[in-house]
Amino acid sequence: MSLRLSTALRNQLLGIVTDLITNGTFTTVTTGWTASGATLSSETTGQSGNHMRVLSSGDAAASAYQDITTKIGHTYKLSAYFKKGTADSGKIKIGTTAAPTAIFESAALSDADWALKEYIFIATATTTRITLESTDASTGEYSGFDTVVCDCVDAGFQAIFKDCFINVYSGTQPTSADDAPSGTLLCTFYSDGAATGLEFDDAVAGVISKKSTETWSGTAVASGTAGWFRLYQAGDGGASSTTDCRLDGACATSGSQLNMSSLSITSGAVQTISTFQITQPAA
Repeated sequence: MSLRLSTALRNQLLGIVTDLITNGTFTTVTTGWTASGATLSSETTGQSGNHMRVLSSGDAAASAYQDITTKIGHTYKLSAYFKKGTADSGKIKIGTTAAPTAIFESAALSDADWALKEYIFIATATTTRITLESTDASTGEYSGFDTVVCDCVDAGFQAIFKDCFINVYSGTQPTSADDAPSGTLLCTFYSDGAATGLEFDDAVAGVISKKSTETWSGTAVASGTAGWFRLYQAGDGGASSTTDCRLDGACATSGSQLNMSSLSITSGAVQTISTFQITQPAA
């Protein structure tokens, strides 16, 4: 068995980002966006092709929103082009389904020509709501939005695996870290032994290690022989995935990716990881 990186982790480390927005270019339709007090349409006069027109129905500020899947505590970048139409101004909001402005609410946008707007935010929930608003509530008033993109901009191993977890399983690790886990889950490791995620110290000389102030531990939920482990982000559902950042490796008593004092785990016993390092060789 060997150290295996998921597709998403490799892409993230290499700077390949995945746009989380559905239909941010509004090629011919407004699929993926939900209207609130508005009529949505795809128009041909965008900054680079079509754009979405948010037209007020006269009840309140007109808006279009989309809910995207995010990971709590991780950093994202939202960008969009805005141009006011007949409305006086518009807004871009970032929040949750319960509180659409909980993370960010822009000032009034009043650009007469297409202008790029960019915002960096930290997700506070597993579902983040992106809202594009035309603030004039008068019937028939509208604003335009185009090329809406949102992606995770975590850079480096430390940021990607902020508040992560480690699961130890019996049996043989899957062929790919994209695969769902195999074997029996024996133990999950936390920084407080119960719920809080794990963090890493800054890398030194090409080596990144568990945070020295944390005690990585967990109570075994089943008995068995440790075979392999998975390092994963909070919010990973555990199913087969090419969009979840994961790192798989083997367990042994020496010479492996996760060395343990004993591979025999008993349900109810507290397990501890005293040392965990990832090395990036210079050559």
